[in-house]
Amino acid sequence: MWHHLWPTRLSLLPALAALAGLAACSTPYRPPVVVHGSATFPGIASSVAEAGTRPVDVLLVHGMCTHDTAWAERQIDRITGIVEAHAPAPASTTAAPRVEVVERTRRLAGGTVRFHALVWSPLTAGLKHQLDVDMTGKPTDCTAAGACKPKRASLNGYVKDNLLNDCLSDTVIYQGESHVAIRDAMVRTIAQVLEQDPDSEAPLVVVAESLGSKMLFDALSAMLESWQPQTRALGQQAARRLGLLFMAGNQLPILGLAEQSAAAQRAIATQDMRVADALQRFLELRRRQPNRRADTLQRLAVVAFTDPNDLLSYRLLPARYAAPDVAVADVLVSNDSTWLGLIENPVTAHLDYLANPDVGTMIACGYPPVAFCR
Repeated sequence: MWHHLWPTRLSLLPALAALAGLAACSTPYRPPVVVHGSATFPGIASSVAEAGTRPVDVLLVHGMCTHDTAWAERQIDRITGIVEAHAPAPASTTAAPRVEVVERTRRLAGGTVRFHALVWSPLTAGLKHQLDVDMTGKPTDCTAAGACKPKRASLNGYVKDNLLNDCLSDTVIYQGESHVAIRDAMVRTIAQVLEQDPDSEAPLVVVAESLGSKMLFDALSAMLESWQPQTRALGQQAARRLGLLFMAGNQLPILGLAEQSAAAQRAIATQDMRVADALQRFLELRRRQPNRRADTLQRLAVVAFTDPNDLLSYRLLPARYAAPDVAVADVLVSNDSTWLGLIENPVTAHLDYLANPDVGTMIACGYPPVAFCR
């Protein structure tokens, strides 16, 4: 009798396969989840409305892994495409000392936004080429003379080439012997951007990815402590104007470990400045500037986007930064699909924050979103 049921069972297979496929793929944080207790925050559009006729400056800083000027163009287009009333204005691309700066001016939400995208990949490219010999390629016979390309599993090769050889290497370089040189190059580049309008008091917005966040905070702190009056004045201007900070793929907790001693537990518990992370150091220096008491500073909104499946990202703990002049929000997002509840692509999980439309919408429109966003 079972053979009479076979056609019926076979006809159900496509439907069962489709259901299995739906169950296998999920994006648990689409739409994003704003963690309980997080502060509300504005977006770039609100900063434009607040500024009126004054141009708003937006600094974009990429994270680890090789980026180019095309990355900058994509991010600017994505952000401006979310808000109504935007049109391209004259564009320019300049080369600061070893850092490329892509600058675009856009009409946005009834005002003007000047984007300055800092592409710092040239700072580490030369050193990273030493790892090219390890890149996954067509396997060769390593017992013979010539190039040796051991056979590597495709998934392992993909992660090794991208997440380790091209991305994690940036962190190793920055935290090592090249730290001061890279930080100073970032200082010079930020100063050049700010020098274009040294008297501006319009809002300053920062959008930074992973390692780029630490590089930015290190550079701003160095400017505030600089012995050069002009550099210090520009740092003070940036600290005074900064009102909105977006961090994607926050790495401060793990990167901060490189700057602490194993015997510093008591100092960590008491928030000693010697073991504070890069953001804490910048916030404290910001409060120490002349005539800038913490209770009179412009409130800085700090927003951290985290994909829980991003192996290289950490939530920003609000208690660590709590102060009258700082409001922190943690937002959980999904940058890619999770398969069978087992894995999300580890590369896209870390690299695709600014490609995630949910993240772009919050950066442009805030939370809750303003009315003139699409």
